[in-house]
Formats: sequence, structure tokens, C-alpha cells
Amino acid sequence: MQPYAPAPDLDVPDVTTRLLVRVAGWAVLAIGGAIALLLALDPVGQSTSRILFNLGAGLVGGLALVLARLRHWRLAAHLLVWGVWCFVTLVTVRNGGLHGPNLLNYPVLIVLSGWMLGGRATVVLVAITGMLFGLFFWAEAQGWMPQVPRGSRWAHGVYLAGILVLTAAATLLSRRNYMQRVQEAQRTAHELAASESQLRKLLRAVEQSPESIVITDLQERIEYVNEAFVQRTGYARQEVLGHAAALFSSKGMEAAQRQGLRETLASGKVWAGEQTNQRKDGAPLAESVVVAPIRQTDGSISHYVEYRQDITERKRAAQEIHRLARHDALTGLPNRAMLVEHLHGLQERADGSPATLHALLLLDLDRFTVFNDARGSEMGDRLLCAMALRLSHQLPAEGMLVRVAGDEFALVLHGLGDDAPLAGRRALAFADQVQAALGQPLRLQGDAGPIQWTASVGITLYPQGPEDQAHDALRRASMALHRAKAVGGGQLAFFEQEMGQAAEQRFQLERELRQAIGAGELRLFLQSQVDMQGRTTGAEVLVRWQHPRDGLVMPGVFIAVAESSDLIVLLGRWVLEQACALLANPALAQQRVRLSVNLSARQFRQPGFVQELRALLERTGADPALLTLEVTEGLVIEDFDDVVAKMRELASLGVEFSLDDFGTGYSSLAYLKRLPIQEIKIDRSFVRDACTNADDGALVEAILSVARHFGLRVVAEGVETEEQASYLRERSSAIICQGFLYCRPQPQEDWLQRLT
Repeated sequence: MQPYAPAPDLDVPDVTTRLLVRVAGWAVLAIGGAIALLLALDPVGQSTSRILFNLGAGLVGGLALVLARLRHWRLAAHLLVWGVWCFVTLVTVRNGGLHGPNLLNYPVLIVLSGWMLGGRATVVLVAITGMLFGLFFWAEAQGWMPQVPRGSRWAHGVYLAGILVLTAAATLLSRRNYMQRVQEAQRTAHELAASESQLRKLLRAVEQSPESIVITDLQERIEYVNEAFVQRTGYARQEVLGHAAALFSSKGMEAAQRQGLRETLASGKVWAGEQTNQRKDGAPLAESVVVAPIRQTDGSISHYVEYRQDITERKRAAQEIHRLARHDALTGLPNRAMLVEHLHGLQERADGSPATLHALLLLDLDRFTVFNDARGSEMGDRLLCAMALRLSHQLPAEGMLVRVAGDEFALVLHGLGDDAPLAGRRALAFADQVQAALGQPLRLQGDAGPIQWTASVGITLYPQGPEDQAHDALRRASMALHRAKAVGGGQLAFFEQEMGQAAEQRFQLERELRQAIGAGELRLFLQSQVDMQGRTTGAEVLVRWQHPRDGLVMPGVFIAVAESSDLIVLLGRWVLEQACALLANPALAQQRVRLSVNLSARQFRQPGFVQELRALLERTGADPALLTLEVTEGLVIEDFDDVVAKMRELASLGVEFSLDDFGTGYSSLAYLKRLPIQEIKIDRSFVRDACTNADDGALVEAILSVARHFGLRVVAEGVETEEQASYLRERSSAIICQGFLYCRPQPQEDWLQRLT
């Protein structure tokens, strides 16, 4: 049986208690006053004591109301219950005890006491009232109790009505309070159920979280771990609960790191970091850790929670990415990035110390592309791996082997001394040794038989001064390698200063040419083409560069540079624009003089070349039938179908094509038959010696025969003597000649003036 709850603090009462105090106070005041007044006015006459007793009870109610007004609720409640009880008892004794009409007051007082004073005071009241009733029984048995006096009916009616009203009010107020508390209890129960559901969800989320969660008390003893912690660490719950977290969940923290964690948590902040713990079996476990304080509603910290994310795979992946960023995936060798880093390190170690030279060798496998295309990329990869293995066997203990890109490798020789000639000889000797090793017969898995391989090698010494950087060494070695490959397969080349100067000049020329195209420094020249009667039938469009410093620069100086870059497209576009503008000149249009423009392969392969030329012809008003585009055999045979499609599309506009330098390339009649060309040009090398060399003469006659068979015009280049012209006239009356004998290349203005 639970003990009675203590009375509530009535100085801060609930609403029902305050209402009961006020209602009971007014009821006692009204009933006591009304009965006293009615007794005083009774014509029969009532005793003065009865009047005073009721009047006293009424005054008790009034005084209770005053105390309630002053917010002394507890004192007012006690005064009401005990004061009224005393006056009721006096009246009861005066009115005959158990047989008097006042016994109804006691149950009402007990009810009021229960609500206003609580259980303990009510028990006391019930006990005293019970003893009083027992005393009444005993006194009545002894005959000591007075007879019930005749009272006033009106007073009795008021008394009964007052008791009834007070009982009803107390009951209704009590019921309303009870219902409110029931509703509050139901609402609280609903809220508790909802909270419990939320707590269950939270518990399931914590328990089923894929990350480890550990809760410790303020002494860092573990109070809870979730299933992920158990699975990840291998420890059972009973092995860790109640033990220090440092033994299990923070095993990988250094002392300084743990001290920093404690200081952070002591300040009420969240700590985050990474650490490497250990599983129960000793395996390392890399984790990202967040530790946060758990606060109570008053803001005090009661526990700490650790959120631990397994980053072992992430770290392994990061290490693998770092390794792949510095190593070649196929051979496992260091890559170019690591080579540059290594060369930087050699330069830094050389700073402030006696100069020690190293050697950088760039090695390129000869004919690898052919082998890769013929045997497939898988066999090509096997060859690269085999070569990497052979090179690693030749590498000194302190050397470095790198796969730079594709079939290109780099080797670094360390500590060759401070004497440059001696260091160079040592590097060349090592390169000879490497080439000899690579040249040994090699059998690849899946290949039919053994193969032998050669490699070209470019060599430079490093560092060549305090300002020498890794990219400078790579540039020098690359230039030397290109020189070795240009000489032929299996060659060595040591970097010489002249190589760098030539590369610098080439770079400078390319930069100035790019500026010249936009600055209007190019000049259009033309060389006439004449028939056997000496009439000008056309001209070849040429270009010169009016350099602001060097004067007029011939195309042999800058065309090769332009062809090795995108400049040839810009240059070719400029020439075409000038030629089309010239074709729109009335003098050319009236005389039907044809202009021939050399077309580079790179320009012709531009995706929008056909549309661009069509728009240019429309914009300038040039007659497409007077424009001849000269193409080489090398352009034609590469992607033959696409080239022919473009040529046919332009031919439909009226543009004609000439096959330049015919006889020096493939000269396939099968190609010639399918090409939409109207002209072939005999190369000047055949024309020059045709009169004196039987072979060249036979080739010229063969070309003329082919042209007659296919109905093509023939233009002979390089006609410089009358003897050459006579030789050609004897063999073809329709041949067109171009050369110094008739006209040297002239500026556009001079050529136009001569034509008109």
C-alpha cells in the first residue's frame, strides 16, 4: 500500500483548490450568517448560544475569505476545516449529539479536507471525528446528552439547503478536477507513448547504424556500444561495458591527442579527428572519430558519445590513388610526375654543395607503333613490360627507371662526378650497354618466335647550373631523342647547345608568324603558267612574309614551321581569301585566267572546310571554275573515301583539282582513276634532268601518256631553260609550263599590271 501523498503547497494551489476555498468560505459565511439571522428573528425565541455558534461559523468563513484574498491559501483551508469543525461540534453538542441535525456537516468537512488539506490532515480529521462520535454514543448512553431543542424551520431549511449546495459544489468541482486530471493523464500517456515510439526508433537507428557508436560516462567508462562496434572491433559487449574507453575505442590515440580531446570536451565543445585503433585480433582499424558531450535539460553534461566511421578503405583508396598518380599502371614503374619530382630533389640537394652531375636518358622503342598495330595492344603491353624488366636489370642500385609515356622510358644515373666530359662519357657508355641489352632476342608469350628490338636514346646532363630545372632537362633530353630518331633507329644522341638554339629559333619563328598573320605582314605573290604559244593561262598563288626586321622572308623558312602546328590552317585560309578576291578582279574574269592554290592536308581535313570555301566564293563573287586546288598524293591516300567525297562536293561547285608533284609519291593509277581531278603537275626534279637523264625523260613521257589517257591537263614545274621548254613541246603541244624561263614569282600588283 502506497503512503498518502503529502498535501500540495497551497500557497501555490491548483485552480480547483482555490475555487473550493472560495466556495467553502462564501458558503460557510452565508449559511452561518443566514442561520444566525433566522434564529435571531424566530418569534418562538432561540437560545443566544445557538445564534452565537452559527454566527461564529459564519465569521470563520469570512476570515478564510480574507486569508484567501491575501493568498494565504493553506492557512485559509485549515481555518475553514478546523474552525467550522469546532463550531459544528459545539452546535452538535448543544443540539443533542447524534440525534441533532448537524451531523451532515462532518462528511462535507471530510470531503473538503481531502481536496484542500490532503490525505494526512483528512485522516486526522476522520480519526478525531470518529472519536467524537464514539464520545457522543457513550454520553448518550450515560444520559448526559441534552434533548434536541426545537429549532427554527426556516433556519433548518437554510442549513439543509446550504449543506446541499456546498456538497454539490464540492462534488462538481472535485469531479471537474478529476476529469481534467484524467484528460491530462491520458494526454500524458499519449505523449509518453509517442515519446516511447520515438525513443524506440532512435534506439533502433543507433543500434543499426553502420558506424560505431560508443557512450561513456564522465569518467570515460563505457556504458553502451552498438552492434556496429561489436562487429567492427571483434569485442563482445560484456568485454567492454564498464571498462575505460581508452582500452577499446580510443586505443590508437597518442597521449597529446587524448589530452587535447579531454580539454575540448571539458570546455563543452565537440572534438573531431582521425586515429588508428586495433581490433581484438590486433588488425589496424583506421577511423574518423567525433566525440560530443550529452547535455541534460539543465545544461549539465552527463555523458559523452563517440561516433566512429571506418575509413580504412577510404585511406587505402587514397593511398592507391596517390600511388597511381606517381606510378605507371601497366609496368608499375614511376611515372613522369615522379620523375619531375625526383629531378627537383636532385637540384635542391645540389644547392650550396659541390656540383655533382647526373644523367637523364630518354629512350624510345623504334617501330613500336607498327608492332602494336600489327600484333594488337595486348602484345604491345607485353613488349613494354618485357622492356621495362630488361631496363630495370641494367639500372644501377641508385638509378631511377621511369615510364614517361607510351613507348618512352627515362633513366636517371646519379653521381657521375663534377667533370662534365667524364660524366658524358659514362652516360654514353651506359646507353650503349642499355641498347645492347635491349637488342638481345626476346620471346613474348603468345608470339610465334623471338624478336629483336632497338631503341633511340637522347642524353643530357643535369643540373647544368643553379637555374637548371627539371623541365629544362626533359626538354634537352627530348630534343636529343628527336635527333637520334631522325638519324635512324637504334641511335644515340647527346644534347648539344645548337639543338636548343635551333628549337628556340623555331619557337620564336612560330610566335612571330602567328602575329604576322593577324598584323597584315603576309604578301601575295603569283607565278604565271603559260601555254606553248606563250600565253598566260593561269598562275600559281604563292605567299611571302614581309618581316618588319628581316625583310621579305621566303616560304621555305616558315612553311615547315606552319605545317607542324595549326598555323598552316590560318595561313591557308588567308591565301584562299586573297586568291578568291583576286579572281573577282574583272581583268582575270574577262581573260579567264585560272589561279592555283596549294592546299595543306590539315586545312583540307578541317570539318567545315567545304562550307567555309563555299561561303568564301559567295562572299567574294569569285568564279569557282577559275579556282584550282592543288593537293598532294599523301593527302589523297589517307582516308581516301572521305577525301574523294569532299573533292566531289567542291567539284559540283565548279572548283577543279590538280595533283601536285605527280610521280614523286605513290602515283597509283587506281587512285588516279577514282579522283575527280582535272590536272597533274610534273615535279621540277623530273623536268630539270629530262633532257640529259634517260630515266627522268622516260618518267616525263610516261606521265604525259597517263595524262592523255585520262584526259588531264599537264603543268610542268621548274622550266628554267629553253632546252627544257623545247623538250616538253616536242612531246606535248598542250603542256603548260611554269618556271623562271617565263616568269619569276611577282607581287600581286606587279603581276596584275603585267597581265593587263
